Amino acid sequence: MTSKQINTINGYFDRKHMDRKQLEAVLDFNNLTMDAKYIPEIMELLKADENEVGENVIKDYVRFVKQRSGTGEITWEELIARLKDLSLEYSSFGIRVQRFSKYSYWEVFFNHFDITKYKDGNEKLTFNQEYYEDTENERAYEIFEKYEIDTESETCNVLIQIGNKWDKLSKKDKDNMISALDSIYATHYVDKSGMNLDKDMVEKITMSGADLVPEVGLRDYFIQFVGGDSISLRF
Repeated sequence: MTSKQINTINGYFDRKHMDRKQLEAVLDFNNLTMDAKYIPEIMELLKADENEVGENVIKDYVRFVKQRSGTGEITWEELIARLKDLSLEYSSFGIRVQRFSKYSYWEVFFNHFDITKYKDGNEKLTFNQEYYEDTENERAYEIFEKYEIDTESETCNVLIQIGNKWDKLSKKDKDNMISALDSIYATHYVDKSGMNLDKDMVEKITMSGADLVPEVGLRDYFIQFVGGDSISLRF
């Protein structure tokens, strides 16, 4: 199922002024279908955008919403399992940590986490920043290959090759080339900020449903500590 198809169906239900709860009420997650009265109009909308629309598109949409539904209290172990499912090195969003109080608000973004286990059964979850050098370099060399830049040439270095192509590149191509050069040749400094969570200090974790934006799908996790303090995570 394409992002365009998902957005078309989301838009259809938005025009019906349905909130998330109402949308889920007309979807059958067990049988991967929906209230039959909506299907003909949705199929017509999809056919207006696509030459052919398979019958499984409704099933795929219901499956998509199902995967992003489910709210309520979760365990520490479920939180850790969801973190482990992330591919943070490929994510544009990372993990956002928020703290609200009567007089202040702050948020910090992290892109890496570690888990420390102790003999007494307690665990410490540490959020921090990590520069994914291998991933960035891999992307950079893919860009050079796309524009036929020979990174192993002994007679013509990379900068000369890029210079020879520069005037013919679009703005987007130039931005890609600058990004690739930065990844390989620049010195990268890592933000040393971090945050720790101790399992035995967590009283309750409450999870929201994920949004229905195809490229995002972020959830909120409200963590309440023993003593009343709290923070929110989004990933």
